Amino acid sequence: MQVTNNVNTMNQLEKKLDESAQSIAKLNVSNNNPVTSVDKGKKSVDLVQEITEQIGIPLSYTANAQVITTQDSMSRTILDIVV
Repeated sequence: MQVTNNVNTMNQLEKKLDESAQSIAKLNVSNNNPVTSVDKGKKSVDLVQEITEQIGIPLSYTANAQVITTQDSMSRTILDIVV
């Protein structure tokens, strides 16, 4: 069902945002030594890329929530017509 897909997508977006926030939080940034990237084990974390990727996540999350709200409204309207 479409609602399940939207909820799954929202969960994936939440996980992606959490992982990105954790990567950024682990960066050691100071005024004297600005860090734009850090080697995190096998994966290098680019601060600019992480922040840029975060920009669209709330928009996607909100869009999926709105789709669920619209689907709910449509279902209620259909039930009202049938009853």
